[in-house]
Amino acid sequence: MQDHSTAMNLGLDLDGLLDEANEFFKRLASIWPGNVVIISYRDNLAKAKDDLERLGIKYDELVLVDSFDGKAEVIAEKAIGVYFDDQPEMLKNIPEGVHVFLYRNGGNFDFGEQLWMFSDRTAKLL
Repeated sequence: MQDHSTAMNLGLDLDGLLDEANEFFKRLASIWPGNVVIISYRDNLAKAKDDLERLGIKYDELVLVDSFDGKAEVIAEKAIGVYFDDQPEMLKNIPEGVHVFLYRNGGNFDFGEQLWMFSDRTAKLL
């Protein structure tokens, strides 16, 4: 068993991330030295567990939330140091100091126009 006491914890979204870039995140989770916490905006724990098993994702904890801010709360509570998600709305209230990575997919990036898609709640145009 690995000692996770001093390693940085990793947080991963499920839908639009693990199911779209499965091989990358499967490898990342398997070698991550800290805890791997899956944080998903879902309401069916059994289905989430089944999906993670089907995808072959190694994780230490699975947490389901019922609001956008719920993810930020879990990230703070679980001392997540690195977090990946595909929805900018989920990233808005994550504490400063957490390394955040936005995964690009068809839900947040217009590949035809080559532009990110954000709402006025999640982006400030410069």
